[in-house]
Amino acid sequence: MPAPVSAPAQSTERRGRLWWLPADGCGNGLDDGAWAPVLEVSHQAVPALLEVLREAGIPAYAAPIRPALARLKEQAQKQAEGYRLYIGTSAYGRAEAVLLAAMPLVTRSVGTAWR
Repeated sequence: MPAPVSAPAQSTERRGRLWWLPADGCGNGLDDGAWAPVLEVSHQAVPALLEVLREAGIPAYAAPIRPALARLKEQAQKQAEGYRLYIGTSAYGRAEAVLLAAMPLVTRSVGTAWR
């Protein structure tokens, strides 16, 4: 039986945002080399949170929590869609402080920010 062969990566260059994140989301225009999920929010809160984080210089990206097929079924049932907010790991600590300050304001402006 032959031994398994491992091949080196073809390129060690940075692959970009979609390498780490779901393809069907949206970002705030800032990029990072790695991403970490930070919280789950309602779809109404996404634009405000992305803007607050962009103004603070923090890379952020939001993507639907459920796969596209599940979301289609949910639309038929009129269930609210939740989003997972990802933060660039280079700014994770700053992002926590910005989110703690911004969430009360975002919650008041959109009704409920939480999923």
